[in-house]
Amino acid sequence: MTKLEEVYKSLEENKKKRREIAKMYKDELINNQRHQEIVDQIKDLREEKQSIENQIKNGSKEFQELDDLRLEIQSEQELLSDLALNMYVKNEEVEIVDEYDNKWHPVFKVTFKKE
Repeated sequence: MTKLEEVYKSLEENKKKRREIAKMYKDELINNQRHQEIVDQIKDLREEKQSIENQIKNGSKEFQELDDLRLEIQSEQELLSDLALNMYVKNEEVEIVDEYDNKWHPVFKVTFKKE
């Protein structure tokens, strides 16, 4: 077995243990009456908070612009990542210099998907 597969197997075993412990923890919390009361209060307060936020958002166009900007920023971040990866593959230098002369270099992350 390759080292990669050994590390993967260990990772999966640790994830399984984590899931089991988390399930036990969650079961204990569910059985705790005071915890359930607090959870219900939090849920009610979140709903009230969301209602207030929605009223304020619906009252002004600037807040609609906030959602539009959020989407635009997400799109530009994806584009930036794609451009940086293409430059890296072409063996070009990948660096951004901002207005304060700070140099930014990309950090790449590898993840695995099941086939």
